[in-house]
Amino acid sequence: MTRSAALLLVIGVLLASAGCTADETASPGELRDPCVLLPADLLARLAPGAQPTASANLGDRSGSKECAVDLTSGTAMRGDLVVTVATDAEGRYDATWRRDRCDRIAAEASDAGPGDTSCTAVRPWDGGETRFDGWAWRGDHYEVRVAYQVVKPETLPAGAEADLRGVLASAVDALPD
Repeated sequence: MTRSAALLLVIGVLLASAGCTADETASPGELRDPCVLLPADLLARLAPGAQPTASANLGDRSGSKECAVDLTSGTAMRGDLVVTVATDAEGRYDATWRRDRCDRIAAEASDAGPGDTSCTAVRPWDGGETRFDGWAWRGDHYEVRVAYQVVKPETLPAGAEADLRGVLASAVDALPD
């Protein structure tokens, strides 16, 4: 093998290996089903009698998995609980994205956790609903959302905010490494 050919071979191997390791974001299919983050005892408190429904929107490099609980199915309550985990290999969840999501729920972003950045808000009854909204991110590639809207009764169940903050933290912890 000539020196030029050997050099080209080494450069090719280095470029190929660099390309394989440059993207460490997990594929969307590797996201954990968020319904497993809603154990029976938590559902009994927040959505008694309701059943979670899993769905996914998965692409090659970005996607999400969601667990939705319709409180009107089998409960005396009215409202919704949604947990979404998402990934984007292109880094869509940058500082501008995170700020926009926190602004939408009128909350300040924090780096105290869960995740690298998060924000949560509880809005009391406004004549139409009572809400908990939480967002958390790991880097620019992973996002978690927990939303709980209650129309009937007019207040969140006792301990709901702590439960939902726990779900948000557990969802971040369950993101792929």
